[in-house]
Amino acid sequence: MDYRVDDKLLTQVKSELQITFTERDDSLRKAIQRGMAFISSRVGPVKFVGDTETEIVANDLLMNYCRYYWDGYRQMFPIDYQSDILHLQILNGSSRRSFNEAKAD
Repeated sequence: MDYRVDDKLLTQVKSELQITFTERDDSLRKAIQRGMAFISSRVGPVKFVGDTETEIVANDLLMNYCRYYWDGYRQMFPIDYQSDILHLQILNGSSRRSFNEAKAD
């Protein structure tokens, strides 16, 4: 899966974390990519930008992952957000199943 971080997503994360400087943008992009990979490895392929419920929940989870990463508590994220990860697994599975059923018709 491609974990490309566009400028809009980077800006969103920086705003969420209240980061105003640009010196660590490369490091922050890597953190975002790691978050995308971590979340996708638990819930399956998912988009992190968009207006569907699944995309909004995935984006919120990514923002929280980045917060934990930035603050140096990445190892606690799976524990603290276990129920949110499970919720996203269910949402993502349901939306992918609906998509596949619609595609088969």
